[in-house]
Amino acid sequence: MKLKTSLIIISVFVSSILFANTDIKNQNISKHKPKISFREVIWGVTHPFIALKVKRLTHKALIATDSLGKHNILKDKSGGRLDAYKHSFWMALLSQNIKEKKARRIGIIHEKVNYNSYKRHGSCQDSSASAMDLLNNEIGIVIGTNNKNISENNLSELIIESIDNGKMYILKKDTKGNFLDCSNKIIDLNKEKGWDKRKCVISS
Repeated sequence: MKLKTSLIIISVFVSSILFANTDIKNQNISKHKPKISFREVIWGVTHPFIALKVKRLTHKALIATDSLGKHNILKDKSGGRLDAYKHSFWMALLSQNIKEKKARRIGIIHEKVNYNSYKRHGSCQDSSASAMDLLNNEIGIVIGTNNKNISENNLSELIIESIDNGKMYILKKDTKGNFLDCSNKIIDLNKEKGWDKRKCVISS
């Protein structure tokens, strides 16, 4: 494989992973770009066609998430129901189009990138948010795998239905949007500097 082609594939794969953390309204990546490990780069090189699919489907998932937020169908993109939708619908789309194992691997890579970003730059991601994402990923994978032939709109409706039925996961907050621990105490994020911030993962 020529070097130029390899670099293009790597770029596509890396952008597809980073893209899942960007806001649809402002798709500029943070100045602190998470670094991708050598293993992740190799994955992208050895799965070129899948990398292209991931980029396309990731974009669709983000567009759908943004649309639901704009129409107030689901709210809270930071640990809330809209956040749960973004991850589960993303994985459901991937699982419809690629093998379950590969979809799961992509989701895990995404969380590893978040953790590496935290270690290097102190990003807002934390262990509870990552655990929530992985749980929602798994549910999305199951839904996508079990519904290979339905439309993307119907797939989206299944995800929303699962969220409404409390089958997804969110982070516990009070009515003012403050994060709560599992004892219902407000978490002072200014004092929570580590990866573990005591946020509480609950059903949606």
